[in-house]
Amino acid sequence: MLSQLGTLGAAAANPLLALALTGSPIVAGWVAAANTLPGLVLHLPVGLLVDRYDRRWIMAISQGLRLVNSVVLICCLIFLPAPWAVFVVAAVIDGSCAVFFRIAELAAVRHVVPDCEAESKMGKSEARHHLALVLGRPVGGLLFTFGRQFPYILDAATTCISLISIACLKGDLKSDPTLRGASRASSRKALPSLREGLGHIARDRLLLVAFGACAVANAGFQIVILLLVVEAERRHFTGTVIGAMLATSGVSGFLGAITASAVVRWLRPVLTIKCCVLLWVPLIVVVAAADDPRIGIGAWGACSFMGAYINVALAVHQSKVIPKDVLGRVEGVTQFLTTGAVALGASAGGYVISRFGTRMTAVLVAGAFLAIAGVVCLLAHPPGRVRQAETGARNDAVAEAPSDAVPGEKLPVGSAASASGNA
Repeated sequence: MLSQLGTLGAAAANPLLALALTGSPIVAGWVAAANTLPGLVLHLPVGLLVDRYDRRWIMAISQGLRLVNSVVLICCLIFLPAPWAVFVVAAVIDGSCAVFFRIAELAAVRHVVPDCEAESKMGKSEARHHLALVLGRPVGGLLFTFGRQFPYILDAATTCISLISIACLKGDLKSDPTLRGASRASSRKALPSLREGLGHIARDRLLLVAFGACAVANAGFQIVILLLVVEAERRHFTGTVIGAMLATSGVSGFLGAITASAVVRWLRPVLTIKCCVLLWVPLIVVVAAADDPRIGIGAWGACSFMGAYINVALAVHQSKVIPKDVLGRVEGVTQFLTTGAVALGASAGGYVISRFGTRMTAVLVAGAFLAIAGVVCLLAHPPGRVRQAETGARNDAVAEAPSDAVPGEKLPVGSAASASGNA
């Protein structure tokens, strides 16, 4: 979590620093784009590389480069009067390294977390992310008031801690040797390998429907954020008030994450996802119906509670049905979809609001979420063998009554049953 805290603190300081260096919102926009655009370009090829090389080394090298990048930026901020060009380049490097680290980290979880601990570990990971989200932004803004280099000093320090944690990881994180040999033999196999990762998602109805629905929902949430902020500014709310209101998303996500593991274990991933998507609908209806943007932002923030449940449920299901040797490619595809949806929603939101107004836009988004809920409830089903294994595990748990029984544990990870069924 400390590494994420430093990263999010630096991300919060980026636009403030860009404005302080240049006074130009255009440059601030370029800095924001420089940090996020690498994700759109790199997720798919990085997923392929993660499946072919040692995940530990990928994480270590990416964090090492981020550390060097932070140190260079800190030196430039101290000794150069206006290093805005260096700042943009540093943002590109940082965003690129973050993609490598995130995909390798997600793929490595399968190698260090036993199946029986999947729900608990995924829930804790999600909770750490939301806690870092809640704390990172205000910490970054606070440190920036003491000096423009301090958020990046925190980022460098937390990156060092991350490197130490990577060095202490136990377990074999190496990829399949046959895949490494294939990558050296011919780069022409890259496209078929990516198709293989897509194929595992396409063959699993739950993953296919859920990831598609979440991509559309992410775009919708970006539009909701924008229209609520626009409405709040029209009513002359202060930036501090708006920031505090937006923090409800992180708080709700954290509360959802710390309770998700037990609920996902009890309801199973597919039922958890369906219930959470259904609960999104009344909250978005509140956004559309409320005159006060504070109520709307509160309802939008509460959506993150269900979002945390969905993230944990998808991660648990994915860990049971996706073979280890394609995890990187599958994660690359899912991260590409979610990142692309966020970028699409953020970029299109202004045009939609300008065309229809905030009230009608909210109504349209609510209608879209109602459609999402209908599609998920009708079409999202786990693979037959996974469903049978989960049912059998639940019956065994009732018969034996152990308090810590984990459904689905008997299904071998990466087995033929798992592969045939297949975020």
